[in-house]
Amino acid sequence: MRVFLIGMMGSGKSTIGRILSSVLDKKFIDMDSEIERAKGMSISEIFEKEGEREFRRLEKNLLKELVRSDEIVVSTGGGVILDNENRQILKGENSVYLRLPPADLYRRVSVKGRPLLKEGKESIFRIWEERRELYEQFPSVDTSNQTQWETVAAISMKIAAGERKTLDSSSHPVSLSPGGFKSIGRMSNTVVSRRVQRIFSEWIPSSALSIDDGEEAKGFHTLFQIYEYLMDRGVSRSDMVVGAGGGTVTDLAGFASSTFKRGLPITLYPTTLLAQVDASIGGKNGLNFKGCKNVVGNFYMPYETIIDPVVTLSMDEGRFEEGLVEAFKIFLITGRWYEDFKSSCRELKNRNLRALSEMLEEAVRQKDRIVAIDTRETGMRRTLNLGHTLGHLYEPLTGVSHGMAVAWGLEREMHYFANLGLIEEEMYREVSETLSEIIGLDFPQLPVEDALRLLRNDKKATTSENMEIEIPLVRKPGSFEFAKVRLDDLLAVVV
Repeated sequence: MRVFLIGMMGSGKSTIGRILSSVLDKKFIDMDSEIERAKGMSISEIFEKEGEREFRRLEKNLLKELVRSDEIVVSTGGGVILDNENRQILKGENSVYLRLPPADLYRRVSVKGRPLLKEGKESIFRIWEERRELYEQFPSVDTSNQTQWETVAAISMKIAAGERKTLDSSSHPVSLSPGGFKSIGRMSNTVVSRRVQRIFSEWIPSSALSIDDGEEAKGFHTLFQIYEYLMDRGVSRSDMVVGAGGGTVTDLAGFASSTFKRGLPITLYPTTLLAQVDASIGGKNGLNFKGCKNVVGNFYMPYETIIDPVVTLSMDEGRFEEGLVEAFKIFLITGRWYEDFKSSCRELKNRNLRALSEMLEEAVRQKDRIVAIDTRETGMRRTLNLGHTLGHLYEPLTGVSHGMAVAWGLEREMHYFANLGLIEEEMYREVSETLSEIIGLDFPQLPVEDALRLLRNDKKATTSENMEIEIPLVRKPGSFEFAKVRLDDLLAVVV
């Protein structure tokens, strides 16, 4: 596969190209840099000494060479599309135009090293107008209101083949499909997060209901919005509901579909890494109520879950890593892919799609195995609560995201058991160091009374008289049990 990024000077082709090449496991080539290296002169010197015509000849010859190469991501020069033959070549490739308004280009671009701007930065408005129709002949991504990762995700989605791999699943059908998110355009009755709609709008049905994502939306007020949407559309019991977004959206859409008209089928398109390895697998739906997380909920298996690693590329720094924490937790519990995760950690943090796909396939397989053994969370499935007991204190009391809270909770619970001598110190350090590599650890102290109130309302807590709670204890990868601990002893590690 070859990918060519086209667009005006200052549109970010080189920066995006480098990130994209790492994501796709391809060599990055900057055409201007290649020409400078071959000639031993800067672009400005070539223009000054040999003229623009000679530069365009060099550019055209290089383009013809590049289309004979494989596995490359190319940042083209801004004027490569001026030549008709070049345009025809690029139209036969995976070429994407990075579209940015001229006012934004003006703010970004520097005159230095730009021979076409020798008369001043204002020239960029004229050049953009002269080239606009030529650029618009190509598929485009509007980068004006997107982060670099959102742009990389949008480009990757355009070129993804959408090949689907059905995973062996006992609980409900699950597919792993890079580019599979694009099939959502054929679906009706779609509930989608606002952020996902903004980034991937060209593939989302215009009739979709967009809702907020995040814990503050995970309540009855948003649930009632979904009910009203389904009522207004006249949805029948045979109609499919679709949920596309992070864990908040999949939980809300799942709960709504399970209760509306006593149950409608639902297809899930989880769009965060955390939702892909956790919330969208196994049919658990939860809503927050009176400050308590997931205190209202049910079990309702989706008709299908479609996991597309490409959509996770769009995630903000920090939020992406939360999904890695959840996957690491699954591998710690099961003992499967534990060492592979640690050795792949750098590639995973760099969002390499090959490594991500391998990790997702194994994480989903292990999560599904646990769910199949214990559908109603009465036995083994409770191990997935590892890190959640204390994590559910950090989340509401500090305002951090769910994934970060679970990372903190996991580390503190392991610390607690290590202090009791139930976990080897070396095992605790290994987990703590891996979590630090993934996401970083910086624990705040929690207010005692508020933390105790939340612990008492935890659904895993026993009677308030004996003040105990049962939580998972992992002694080493793949070896777990459940331990009853006193609430005040457990609180000591967070207050």
